[in-house]
Amino acid sequence: MDTPKLESRYSNETGSPHLLAITIAVMACIIMNVLDITIVNVALPHMEGSLHANSNQITWALTTYMLAMVIVTPLTGLLVERFGQRQLILWSVAGFLVCSVMSGQSHSLTEIVFWRFMQGALGASLVPVGQAILVEAYPREKRGVAMATLGMGTMLGPIVGPVLGGYLTQDLSWRWCFYVNIPVGLIAFTMLLLYIPSFGKSDKPRPIDWLGFVWMAIGLGALQMMLSLGDQDGWLSSRFIIILMLLAGMGILLFVLRSLNVSHPLVNLRLLKDRSLTLGSAGIGLFGLALYGTMVILPIYLQDYMGYEAQTAGLVMAPQGIGSWVSMWMAGRLLNHGANPRWMILAGVTLGATGTWLSLSYNLQISPAWIIWPGVIRGLGLGLVSIPLFTLAFATLSKEQTPEGSGIFNLMRNLGGSVGIAIISTIMTEEAQEAWNQMGGHINPYSAALPRYLRDAGLHQGTLAWQVLGQTLAQHAAMRGILDAFTFLFWSFMAVILIVLLMKNKA
Repeated sequence: MDTPKLESRYSNETGSPHLLAITIAVMACIIMNVLDITIVNVALPHMEGSLHANSNQITWALTTYMLAMVIVTPLTGLLVERFGQRQLILWSVAGFLVCSVMSGQSHSLTEIVFWRFMQGALGASLVPVGQAILVEAYPREKRGVAMATLGMGTMLGPIVGPVLGGYLTQDLSWRWCFYVNIPVGLIAFTMLLLYIPSFGKSDKPRPIDWLGFVWMAIGLGALQMMLSLGDQDGWLSSRFIIILMLLAGMGILLFVLRSLNVSHPLVNLRLLKDRSLTLGSAGIGLFGLALYGTMVILPIYLQDYMGYEAQTAGLVMAPQGIGSWVSMWMAGRLLNHGANPRWMILAGVTLGATGTWLSLSYNLQISPAWIIWPGVIRGLGLGLVSIPLFTLAFATLSKEQTPEGSGIFNLMRNLGGSVGIAIISTIMTEEAQEAWNQMGGHINPYSAALPRYLRDAGLHQGTLAWQVLGQTLAQHAAMRGILDAFTFLFWSFMAVILIVLLMKNKA
């Protein structure tokens, strides 16, 4: 490692233009990468017609992006050894931009799927390498500021993505959901080229364990596909999902065994002997579950059942992101002043759980204020959890171990998000169906309450009345599924408490 050069180039004070430029460059990379996970969601219906695809086929534009990220993210440490952090992040930004342009130029489903996969693969290292650069660039006593800045970038995508995607799609074209990366990427590339030193490249990099790579790609790839497609295919009622489940279990098991029994593993899973990293990675997985799970529930609730337009729904959801930014800024300052990370996380969990508990009173007639304020409280909690959790997770790792540890940490965040999306989608679907069956059983021509309800609604028994009843029943059944999903998120927040209590209180 070129450690002396690293220390000399990163010896600036926090307020120096040099360090500020590095922070802006890394933030731009992270925002660009995370934004592309969510910005395309609202554009999918518009993409179907242009790319001659149906609603199930077009979801591969999302699935392949996440699939590539999940496979490549754990390779971060190995790639840094071979190319160095500067070269890796520069090539990642350049490749991400090229793939963004080509995704916007796609005219068939095959093209968009291919370029989205390449975009995810080339962009997978942006967050962990950027994370490692900030950890190494800031002095230890100022690291809280660095992590708060980083967290604000990772929170921006899930919050701003649907809003920005809605405006771009409606006012310009779905293709601008990809073209918007160009100015951000060019700013990031220029600043990285000017200010990031060349370091991290090893004179004797580890040989590539190709067999380990095959097992990892099979295991994580099948797991991501299973989570992405499970709900729409009916989980265990689908032979394809069962095959994916078996492949995921076999691949991950063989990858773990291979990694623990070779001298130069593809991913150094032995780092998980560090209790702080292991528990921190589990905690960030639950954090990803809560964050992305919320981002699944709210757009469906607001647009499909409350009648909000995409832009309005995004604006109503945005205060949660503002709450997260405020609490992350506070978390950075508190950590710099010696605050106890464990107590900060517990306070964050309490706020997050409180905001989610308030969401359990949602119905189909509430005002926007009842969406905004629980969101703000939940956002304050998410911000207070993420930064101290990162600080505790990396407290006992050396600088040489940071890039690889960051790859594992971010893999768990991505997987947590995928698991959260899968679980929340399944809960809403299954519980809504169960509620439909339960409530629908009470609607029949022999019900004493039915004529009175129809009379009060100005309806008479007939085709129109049954259509109205069916729509009303579907809305209330879906609302039951949404409330059950919020209940699951509430207990997910509470589970973080158990992890925090087991972590070493050292930062």
